[in-house]
Amino acid sequence: MKYRHPLFCGILVVAVFGTCRPIVAWAGPSGGPPSIYDYVVSNVCVDPAGRPTAESPLSCPLAHQRDMRPDDHVSVVHSDYPISPDAKGCRALGLSRRYAFPLAVKASDETGNSYPLIVGWTDYPPHGDACDYGQFDSRDTLTLLTVTDSLASLVGAFHHKHWYLTVGSGYRNPARQGVSRFVGTWSFPATLPPLGATGWHVFPRHTMSFDNDAFSPANFPPSDPGFKLSETFQAWKHMSFVFGTRDKPTRPIDTLLHMGFARTNDTDQAPGESVGSEHIYLTRELGYATRWESWARDDNRKDVMHLARTAYAQAACSMPATVEGQVTPDLVIGPVIDDPVLKVFKQQITTRTRSGGTDTHWWYMTGCHDFTNIHQVPDYVPSHLVNAETFGQGFIDQFKSAK
Repeated sequence: MKYRHPLFCGILVVAVFGTCRPIVAWAGPSGGPPSIYDYVVSNVCVDPAGRPTAESPLSCPLAHQRDMRPDDHVSVVHSDYPISPDAKGCRALGLSRRYAFPLAVKASDETGNSYPLIVGWTDYPPHGDACDYGQFDSRDTLTLLTVTDSLASLVGAFHHKHWYLTVGSGYRNPARQGVSRFVGTWSFPATLPPLGATGWHVFPRHTMSFDNDAFSPANFPPSDPGFKLSETFQAWKHMSFVFGTRDKPTRPIDTLLHMGFARTNDTDQAPGESVGSEHIYLTRELGYATRWESWARDDNRKDVMHLARTAYAQAACSMPATVEGQVTPDLVIGPVIDDPVLKVFKQQITTRTRSGGTDTHWWYMTGCHDFTNIHQVPDYVPSHLVNAETFGQGFIDQFKSAK
């Protein structure tokens, strides 16, 4: 087991990882630790009767908010910012919208327990029509997540008429059923660390692609003890972060920043030969994902400097954050630097190998979508836009136990 941070402990972690360390107890402002569910699902502002209002979750007090429900009538959406500040009409609404809400159906595991299934929808308008949002089409991506007692995990996706399942170490265990086969993949701690604190973990995972949702034991066996998984290094930090554009920043917002690397090195305490990374920002107000960034290492085969300068010049995002410091004994992440000469955002990451050698690289932000651009729209009901039928019943059934 390669767990190195005592943030998640529970039946499912013991079942999947084989062991566990004690929970770090921390009381949040309401007397209990913040739940990751609140950072994955978008909020709505509500009136005294609990009904959604037309206010922005970035404006109304948190005490007047709750998690969005699939049958809510909602009249607020959040999108990214246009590439050009001079954009007019629908193009001023941004390139894409984000939605994050639970489906009406639940996941389950071999214990008979049920867990929410949460859809993270990236909604792009069709080519040639900047105004046509609100319908799932070929440009869009649906990401599916679940929240268990111990983790929030990305379990699958639907995009371009392809279905994706992301399995974890539970898939190797024939005793696991339903959603426990997909927990511990790209994941977030169920209980956030104290504000300012960091954590990390090595998660084994693999994503499989299917061209239809008619799953069978032939194309997707219920388990595979010998299935090959890739060990991924993931780090996170609980922080207060200023979103928005550089000329129109938001107020500081309570945030969980997650940095994922597809490989680990030989110490299992640092990223390996990963030349790219995704940074995901979660907030209680807007959920998964309030902001998304792509980063590339200096030896990436892409034209890193061109991409980094393009992202910097667009000015559609505030200065990025990072999980800074001595994250593990074998990993040091430097601060983000706003380089006005190179016109890039960059940071330095140093790793140490088992032999004691060190490896230092510059990393550059090559893309960013900040989804704090809030708009009022005509009423919509989330479950009328995307639901279990959108994914296909065969796909949803993979996250349900036969028990």
